[in-house]
Amino acid sequence: MINNYNTLLKKILLISLISCLSSNRTDADVRKNHTIPWGFYAHKRINQLAIYTLPLPIVTFYKRHLYEIENLAVLPDQRRYILDAEAARHYIDLDHYTIDSIKNTTWKQIEQRVAVDTLTKHGIVVWHIPIVYKRLVRAFTEKDTISIIKLSAEIGHYIGDAHVPLHTTSNYDGQKTGQSGIHGFWESRIPEILKEGLEDFVGVAEFIPSIQHAVWQWVLESNQYVDILLKEEKNIHQKFKSSKKYSFEQKNGILMKNYSLSYSKAYHKALNNQVENRFRLSIKHIGDIWYSAWLEAGQPNLE
Repeated sequence: MINNYNTLLKKILLISLISCLSSNRTDADVRKNHTIPWGFYAHKRINQLAIYTLPLPIVTFYKRHLYEIENLAVLPDQRRYILDAEAARHYIDLDHYTIDSIKNTTWKQIEQRVAVDTLTKHGIVVWHIPIVYKRLVRAFTEKDTISIIKLSAEIGHYIGDAHVPLHTTSNYDGQKTGQSGIHGFWESRIPEILKEGLEDFVGVAEFIPSIQHAVWQWVLESNQYVDILLKEEKNIHQKFKSSKKYSFEQKNGILMKNYSLSYSKAYHKALNNQVENRFRLSIKHIGDIWYSAWLEAGQPNLE
């Protein structure tokens, strides 16, 4: 069975690479090589755990392809290094807009109001997720297993990103407030420390009647946490000596500087479970999206 998984995974990766290399390249986004959203560990776990929200019979199909869906969860991040257009799909700078003027718009609607270059500069995650969703529905309709797996993994990645507060602001790494590094701190360091503590059951997947409306809700809710996560990091910073803020740890055989365990736990406590809540909602909403796409496609038999 593992050999079959490996073969299918290689096929999907090859198809994705060919697609990227043959695409028209746009101007490189400033965030292209910046930080890894949620971190590889978290993205893989989010996709994996979303499978267990699904009801029969669709959960059987996803469990059968758990290995690929977990590993392909990081493909959109890897693709940013060979496809300039990819970066914009992971975030949106809501502070660049008047929210009421763009709220609940579709891609077709917003591109008639705002230049595409401006949209891609400030991120399109809120419009890109519904586009990928439509592709997933089509893949289910056609019973295209390779596309179902690939698109499920990728939309899971984008949904995870939409639940990260720092993916909804131009101050995405605290660079405007003297807090550079907070991006990776919030979405990589803390989840890696918490690990199993993030894995509570989040409920059963439910049908989403309006994907575009739901995605807007997720993104706007994420944005509400931006100020507090920046404020609390500043408060914690003032309480710690510089020598206590960082530590050196071995990771994959390399000695790396990272936020210390005591500093990380203090920040996590100050956030009052903010990271866990966003993580778990990501899991639930990914399951909802997969389930909704399958239902909209007519509940195809994938056995």
